[in-house]
Amino acid sequence: MKNIVLFGGGTHVRYCIDIILKENKYNIIGITDPYLDLGSKVLGYQVIGRQEDLKILVKKYNIEAGIITIGDNWTRKLVKDIIITQIPSFEFVSAIHPSVILGSNVTIGTGTVIMAGCIISPNSVIGDFCFLASGAILEHDSLMEEFSSLSAGSTTGGKVTIRKYTAITLGVVIFDRIEIGEHSVVGSGSLVTKNIPAYVVAYGAPAKVIRARFVGEKYLK
Repeated sequence: MKNIVLFGGGTHVRYCIDIILKENKYNIIGITDPYLDLGSKVLGYQVIGRQEDLKILVKKYNIEAGIITIGDNWTRKLVKDIIITQIPSFEFVSAIHPSVILGSNVTIGTGTVIMAGCIISPNSVIGDFCFLASGAILEHDSLMEEFSSLSAGSTTGGKVTIRKYTAITLGVVIFDRIEIGEHSVVGSGSLVTKNIPAYVVAYGAPAKVIRARFVGEKYLK
């Protein structure tokens, strides 16, 4: 099994550790985090350093690959940039829970995390560094671009497009053939019946644009 490091020691890492252990494909060496005390532990795994220390850590612990275990889409992107600035060829791997149902001709990018109970229907494409939470359903011929997310219990119809960095939060339902622009957030419990533009916060049933949103604006508590 490859030795991997987990980048990020917050709440999200706990889900990721569970998936990795159930997959039984990788050996977790430890965690990097900018805030947790070095030597502290999360679910028994030690914080071994900071993202900026990656070159040293790779040599010290014989690290071969890693997963960015951070829920916020834009923060995942920033951490990825820090990593490849140090080691351009660094290998990222994905974590997919064994209970996930994958249809035929599904494409999943690198660095993506898919939690328990998700259904990815035929001909769907999930880009690099995406996140799908428990029970999310991505229907046939849909597209999630890089660094986008589909949260727990959310469901898309067929031929839906979710652009890069966009977050679909808890329990959202998206009608068929809808496009949601990049860097947008769709609020919990929304019913999306029309296209949503880029750089906005939208919610409601039916979902409506509430306000503009800037790059990197936080949406997770």
